[in-house]
Amino acid sequence: MTTPKYFYDTYQEENTATIIKVVEMDDTIAVYCDSSVFYPQGGGQPCDVGSLEIDGTAYHVYHVETTEEGIAHVLESHPSLLGCHGMQCKQRIDLQRRLINAKSHTAGHLISHIIENMNSNLSPAKGHHYPDNAYIELIENEPSNDNLSLALINEQVNTLVNQAPKSVQSINLDLAEVQSLRSLLSKFIPQSTQIRMIAIDGFTPVPCGGTHVACTSELNGLEVTKIKHKKDRIKVSYIINRG
Repeated sequence: MTTPKYFYDTYQEENTATIIKVVEMDDTIAVYCDSSVFYPQGGGQPCDVGSLEIDGTAYHVYHVETTEEGIAHVLESHPSLLGCHGMQCKQRIDLQRRLINAKSHTAGHLISHIIENMNSNLSPAKGHHYPDNAYIELIENEPSNDNLSLALINEQVNTLVNQAPKSVQSINLDLAEVQSLRSLLSKFIPQSTQIRMIAIDGFTPVPCGGTHVACTSELNGLEVTKIKHKKDRIKVSYIINRG
């Protein structure tokens, strides 16, 4: 399996790793390494893109995904890559894209926390943090006709981004602790011994495998744009500056 370096440092741009497997797939090749700085697509967040430098030649990584073998770095097929098992490579991500995606992901968490504090009847259920179409969904614990105020949410967003920013960190908790803190979400995560959680200071942590910025002060331009109520779910759309 692949050690996920992106778990430990969102801002790490490069990593040197050893190639442990190469799989040919039609006109593409999947390269597996013992560690990776590339975030694989999933968890409501786009994958990283970038390059693998192997024996002095840089190859474009245009897609990254998780498989049973580990993290697959997908490249265009090239004959010389078939024999690179055991060689070292230098991984380099598009850091600008990484940070755009990390900001969007942290933004979704922050908005969810704000809404939870405003209405304890709501719990986070889903996040789609793609910058071009970002939204979160919360589910009602009990049927309700409560309305959320767009203005009040954005007022809280402004406070936590510009006036009283909060630190963001990843922590590991036992499964039992996660089940106690997040009973709904705990049903949809791997039932492993230790669960990675994202904790924004002052809010209840949530299980998450994505990349995040270190502080809410980095979420410049964050704004909730739409709230839609459908059955027992609330869909909240948002935008954030790409800079």
